[in-house]
Amino acid sequence: MTATPHSQLSDVTRTVLPAEGGHVVSLAQTFPVHPEELWSALTIGSHLESWFGRASGEVVAGGRYELPDMETRGEVLAVEEPRRLLLTWEFGKGASEMELLVEGADPAASRVELRHTVPADAHWQTFGPAATGCGWDAALYGLALHLEDPSADLLPRLSRFAGSPEGAEFTRATAEAWFEAHVAAGADKKPARKASVRTAAFYLDEESDLL
Repeated sequence: MTATPHSQLSDVTRTVLPAEGGHVVSLAQTFPVHPEELWSALTIGSHLESWFGRASGEVVAGGRYELPDMETRGEVLAVEEPRRLLLTWEFGKGASEMELLVEGADPAASRVELRHTVPADAHWQTFGPAATGCGWDAALYGLALHLEDPSADLLPRLSRFAGSPEGAEFTRATAEAWFEAHVAAGADKKPARKASVRTAAFYLDEESDLL
């Protein structure tokens, strides 16, 4: 089945969980590939370059990595190949933790859960989980397309999509999905709604009277 922006909305499970001093923004999706193929797509630089962006470094505990297109770097905290990767996510002056968990008892299917732990700070109060979640939603769409055709150079296509009306619709829809996940986690509806609207406006470079 070909991945589409519409199918991604239901193929991804979104959850907001409490964490010490913050929140865990979690996304999970199952793909029709062997767990080791999924692991390679997530951790090998030559694979990441085709759907996520340039990557350098070593996937070993204590190693450093860099994602120049994301202006992100960090330290690898733990590796259990091909099941678990824990690393710091350093962007600007901020740092958070990101964990990838790969599961799959069936050789023909595997599941990835991405758990990004972010602080309960002013940024969270303003934008909520969508600020983190919408970006990872777009990444999982790229991953789904990559696993369908690992030889394809997807970045130009994904860039065009991001700037298209269909891409804008996808951003608004994922922000809405994160609003629902936020409320399901116990957030009050009114501030959660405002946060999701602000996030969509920010991603789309639109004016919002809520900003």
